[in-house]
Amino acid sequence: MPEVELEDVTLAYEVVGEGEPVLLVPGCGQPASAFQLGLTPALVRAGFQVVLYDNRGVEPSTAPPPPYSVAQMAGDALALVDHLGITAPLRVAGHSLGGWIAETLVIDHPERVRVAALMGSANRPTSWEKAVTTVERDLAASEVELPRLFYALETLRYLPYGELQDDTVVDGWLELIGDLDVWANPGRLGQYEAALAWSTDPARTTAGIIPGAEYVEIAGASHLGFLTHAGPTAAALVDFFGRH
Repeated sequence: MPEVELEDVTLAYEVVGEGEPVLLVPGCGQPASAFQLGLTPALVRAGFQVVLYDNRGVEPSTAPPPPYSVAQMAGDALALVDHLGITAPLRVAGHSLGGWIAETLVIDHPERVRVAALMGSANRPTSWEKAVTTVERDLAASEVELPRLFYALETLRYLPYGELQDDTVVDGWLELIGDLDVWANPGRLGQYEAALAWSTDPARTTAGIIPGAEYVEIAGASHLGFLTHAGPTAAALVDFFGRH
């Protein structure tokens, strides 16, 4: 993957397809390659050029010392767009933490964003979400490393409840990611710090009170719907971006 060197971080990125650009922003600890499984091919087939990149803290991008902030990572995204010479307002889609980055781009740089899709991110955080993010942050700060299976099991909470009762789904998921390397510090700590600061910010908005926002729910999907329900999620994005 090509790289761009910014002031304090090097971002790895990829540009796929031809047409008007769409910037895909990954979530907390999520590699950009996860978008290649469903969203990127569908967007390219629809005639869009897709820009993918790994946020600071996720390899192969570099991981500067924390703390990180959502605003800082939004600045990274904008710097990448500038590096690519994209000057016209572009379409942006972000998942989870990436949705917060996209939201920040809309608020702080509205002239650079044509339209944004916030996937699994435009909600008021629940007490459970804030508590689990606090635990993730504190675990990363402790530098205590648990077995790989622990980190794989944590991701199961993002699957629909019904699928957690399906041994085939769980076994397949653990086979897919159960032996992956543990996400290393300092990137893990930095991204969880950014996520916790954002999710506890009382000034946050939600999709329901963003003027002109549209709400789309993918039936049966949960937080990882862009993976588990890639087809319907991609179709919704293609439709949304095609109309805007």
